[in-house]
Amino acid sequence: MEDVAALDIALDSVGLDELNSPEAKALLDTIDSLREMHVGEIVNLPQIIVVGDQSSGKSSVLEAISRVRFPTKGGLCTRFATELVLRRSPETKIGVRIDGATGAGSGSSQQFRRISFDKDALPEIINEAKEKMGIRVGSSKGFSKDILHVEIAGPDIYPVTLVDLPGFFHAETADQTPEDKQLVKELAESYMKQSKSIILTVISANQPLANQIVVDEAKRYDPNRERTVGIITKPDLPAPGSDDEKKCLQLIRGQESKHKLKLGWHVLRNRPEGQEETTADDRDAEEEKFFQSGAWSSIIPMSRGITSLRKKLSKVLLQHIQKTLPGLIEEIENGLSARQRAIEQLGKPRSKPDELRTYLLEIAERFQRLARDGIDGRYGDEFFGDLYNNQGTRKLRAVLRAFNRAFHATLVSKGMDREIEWDGAEGFSVDDGAFEWIQNGHDAPEYIKPFLDLFKDCPDPTRISETELRKELEELAAANQGTEYPGLPNGDLGFQLFKMQAKPWGGIADIYLDQVVDFAKVFVEDLFIHIIGADKQTTNAVLVLYVSRFFEERRKLLKEKLQEILRPYVSVYAPPLDAAFHAALSSMVTRREAERVVSLLEAKFPAAFTDKAGKGLTHEEVEEAISSAGAAKASEFGTDKIVGMTMTHFKVQKTVSAVFD
Repeated sequence: MEDVAALDIALDSVGLDELNSPEAKALLDTIDSLREMHVGEIVNLPQIIVVGDQSSGKSSVLEAISRVRFPTKGGLCTRFATELVLRRSPETKIGVRIDGATGAGSGSSQQFRRISFDKDALPEIINEAKEKMGIRVGSSKGFSKDILHVEIAGPDIYPVTLVDLPGFFHAETADQTPEDKQLVKELAESYMKQSKSIILTVISANQPLANQIVVDEAKRYDPNRERTVGIITKPDLPAPGSDDEKKCLQLIRGQESKHKLKLGWHVLRNRPEGQEETTADDRDAEEEKFFQSGAWSSIIPMSRGITSLRKKLSKVLLQHIQKTLPGLIEEIENGLSARQRAIEQLGKPRSKPDELRTYLLEIAERFQRLARDGIDGRYGDEFFGDLYNNQGTRKLRAVLRAFNRAFHATLVSKGMDREIEWDGAEGFSVDDGAFEWIQNGHDAPEYIKPFLDLFKDCPDPTRISETELRKELEELAAANQGTEYPGLPNGDLGFQLFKMQAKPWGGIADIYLDQVVDFAKVFVEDLFIHIIGADKQTTNAVLVLYVSRFFEERRKLLKEKLQEILRPYVSVYAPPLDAAFHAALSSMVTRREAERVVSLLEAKFPAAFTDKAGKGLTHEEVEEAISSAGAAKASEFGTDKIVGMTMTHFKVQKTVSAVFD
């Protein structure tokens, strides 16, 4: 705010006077007094917001209502929320600021210096705000969550708050990205969901109603249609008798059942493109002349034109304030109670080093105790919620145990480059039997699904049949023969195949590591916010200077350790444990060989497997006998094969020598 003596305010009083009424004056003065006491920082006070699709004429509607100029030239569109707050005050005041995306109370406001304000000043202020927000030619930033707040106060000013919002758009362009589309939607929703907002839903008469999403968006936040006023603009653009014109006439007459509003629809003819500099009086006169002829002349006077709209809004504001003001008392009390609790949580005043040190030690002690409880799985403190409230990642041990289970399941289902479809009933399974739902093709348990979703970007393994794999290996073995005996594979081929199969491990483990660090970081951040409470300065200092730095350093160290662990498996020779490998390989090979032999025996001697009062053979008995024999015969170092290979080599060579003799 500037020095009172230096300020100059010149507004057109016609429009604002028509919004006023003797009945509304007392209530509006009450609301104005609440704003003066900054109650608006605790609760949402009544305001008029304008929403609609891009180029539907939202800014022109606000300009017509207030007679304050808004940027309305063709090719321009609203890029951020603009709040125009007019209020009565014994002193003349002009306040212009940009509030950061988190609100004015965040300490991120940028103040403007203004010593005058008239009906033509707003476009210049908006252009200056664009520069400060980084929205300019050549910039990649098209829209902003920041809010331009323009507050004008004086003894003769009618109190009202008008909000201009960016318009919804359907298609992305070079300067309107999908992210911008979502930002615009979220910004409009943040105002529409405030129960104190009167929603002016603007649609263009020259566009099909079905293509204008604003009506359905407003309905989401005002399902009873009690605080929405429909505004139809550009009635001069659709061809007379066209479907678009007929649909709009049905809306105003209340003949369109799906979009019927309790506060009704209203039609305005704003300045056509190219006539933006026309005076407000000329604009109103042209509008009145337009409604004297054509199909729009059949609309009752109270539902057309700006003068009747101002009177309608005056009545709507009065009724809305009468309805919501009693509830404000409870909201104010709740807000004050919350502020009081926050003040109490701040503790005793502290300015001396010893007092500051004691305060930080208390925070550290509480943090240490609750962090240990979270790690050990003791959830008795209110920070962790109750038995039925998981409170996000606050029950840290439970979260990490479930996530570890998802990590294991992902390694089982996606931890190989290729999944082999075995020809027999049993193959060389890598599953340890811990996830029957994976083997049976069932859905995962509900508790684990959110954690499995964190690995959804990990690719599924390519499927290959055992026959195809054998053919592929035959070709590879032939191309990679060394000094091994005929009929035996090159040992290096197995290692190469292993490294190929193990390729997905790194990506899965990397996601696991990142998520564990994120879970722990969120837990620590939530815990500090819970302990420190309303002391945002201390909270931000701890989180930014210590917590964020700590976790980024640990993330880097863990990434390096992960690469160290994976290196033997993906780049060099990584031998398995001898005894474990030998036992597992012998078991799998003999089991598959036993299965094959039993199938051949049953095919050749089916009678032997016929049940004869308990004396016939069974598959299980034969497989067990063959597996046991194979396991007993197998040597840890393969010495059982050495004699055979040596004697065969000797015999073959002896035969060859005899031939040459």
